Amino acid sequence: MNEIQAKELPGRRWLVLLGLSLTYASTNGILLHTLPIMYPHLMETFGWTQSQVTLPATFFFAIGAITSPPAGGLLDRFSPRWIIITGLLGIIVALFAYAAMTQLWQLIVIYSVFAVSLSLSGLVSNMLVLSRWFVKLRGRATGILLMSSSAGGAVFPLLLGFFLVRSDWRVAMQLMAVVVACCALVPIMLFVRDRPATQPKAGDREVDVHHGPAVAKALREPRFYLLALSTGILWFTIVSIVQHQSIYLSQDMGIDKQLLPPIFSIFFACSIIGKLLFGWLSDRFDKTLMMLASMAMLALGLVLLRNVTLMGNISLFGYAIVAGTGFAGVFTMIQLLFANFYAGSSFGKILALLMLVDTLAGALGIRVLAIIRETSGSYLGGIDLMIGLLCVAFVCILTACRTNVTSIPVARS
Repeated sequence: MNEIQAKELPGRRWLVLLGLSLTYASTNGILLHTLPIMYPHLMETFGWTQSQVTLPATFFFAIGAITSPPAGGLLDRFSPRWIIITGLLGIIVALFAYAAMTQLWQLIVIYSVFAVSLSLSGLVSNMLVLSRWFVKLRGRATGILLMSSSAGGAVFPLLLGFFLVRSDWRVAMQLMAVVVACCALVPIMLFVRDRPATQPKAGDREVDVHHGPAVAKALREPRFYLLALSTGILWFTIVSIVQHQSIYLSQDMGIDKQLLPPIFSIFFACSIIGKLLFGWLSDRFDKTLMMLASMAMLALGLVLLRNVTLMGNISLFGYAIVAGTGFAGVFTMIQLLFANFYAGSSFGKILALLMLVDTLAGALGIRVLAIIRETSGSYLGGIDLMIGLLCVAFVCILTACRTNVTSIPVARS
């Protein structure tokens, strides 16, 4: 089916969104949200420490930071669809290699391949395609796309847990590679096209009113650096939570490893609701206020996590619900703020620069929490640090958007 034929189909953009969502659910759901469940198993198999078992993830985010800007440049020049397909093939090969690895350096290489592949097939690629197909309903479409990552985080930990109960972890990794091929590669090939066959004209319902600045102009704006600092702090926090919560809960809190998949699933199931909710709210209410509300929820979730020993399972599941919803809102709203300020011909390059900041901050967060845990014997200092950083990000967002609180357009259905 060519692009002209595709455009003639009613609701073509929703098929594109379906393909992007299935792909994003598989890549993020497995690489970011599911593989950390393997840490306790790897520690038992190889005798690795917390610092060693999370070292490959540090390389993952550091290399992802380096490769994001070049990937953004490629996306502005070549077919995003084929770039995504290339990334997916790399992920599938790396998952099969994961099943055969025996040394820590091999796992570092595998995670490095994951990083390059996700730079090609991850958030920047998906958001670029989505921004070409959706304007008026961009908030809801973005919420659905980002929700799919959480859906993957809710489903794939349970699927991996199912595999682990019935086979060893090596077979489980092979099966996860097959899952990516079926749930990500096939949908992107069937449903996704780079752009509508014709560009919208003035007066069209979906005409894009955003003409974002060039990269050079964006880099001269203080707002860019405030947003970059804010999103870096948010990724520092989010990535640290996702990468370390399995170790914190199983080793520090004494939670049975078999309970980790359900806890992860609840966390990401709630983030499904959060992404849909905040995406929907962003089309009706001020985006800055929604951003601040989601950050407050994430901070509250961390407070509950810190007090698990005092409140027991109530705090544990309260953390999963509140932090999962706040995590979702933060992730959704920061993308919408970027699109609101920078959507245009240079959006891919600008978003890639911000992703560089995000992934470096995520890598830093993994290492900082590992060091705090190994030097103090507890994650509590790390949790306190994340709560404090969220307060700093709150002020930065408010400062960056204070002149836009009343001027951000509010889309109506």
